[in-house]
Amino acid sequence: MDRKTLYSGITVIVVLVMVSTAGLFMNRKPVFKGVGVNSPIPAAEISMTTADGNPFQMSDERGKVVLLYFGFVNCPEECPLTMAHYKLALELLGDSAKDVQVVMVSTDPVRDTPQIMKDYLSKFDPTFIGIPGTPEELEKIWKNYGVEVLEGGETHSSYTYVIDRQGKQRVRFTPDSSPEDIASDLRILLAEN
Repeated sequence: MDRKTLYSGITVIVVLVMVSTAGLFMNRKPVFKGVGVNSPIPAAEISMTTADGNPFQMSDERGKVVLLYFGFVNCPEECPLTMAHYKLALELLGDSAKDVQVVMVSTDPVRDTPQIMKDYLSKFDPTFIGIPGTPEELEKIWKNYGVEVLEGGETHSSYTYVIDRQGKQRVRFTPDSSPEDIASDLRILLAEN
């Protein structure tokens, strides 16, 4: 075998390896920075009145990515930090942020009145939706999402449930999720049809 044939053969093999490797990378699913949900499940319906007095249906949010958080206004650290991280993540998204909805469901129905919740959330972003309610109304939502609420709301689940455009739970964020990681995962979900 002459050198020209050998070099041509090696070149063909190298090109084939490069093409197949590129195909592997192009077909890989993006990896979430938050805790991915292995088998996405439909988000439980929430049908309540917002802190603004508007009707809210979780199913009406289809087409948007929803960050569903359970917390309370008098929380000293975790809740305000989480809301601040969502505000910064949305800023990182720029125009795409219009397709993301932050919803905070109260875990303290006694103290989280509609006006107090509205005022609290508007300090972070006026588009954030607050869901106050009676203990009976909220207990049903907590149960549907597996949220444990103790001590009058002061101890609660620390996950944020991320619901995709089709209404399925896809990712969960923990309180230590950075705005950059949150924005990264939201970009993945926003890019999906």
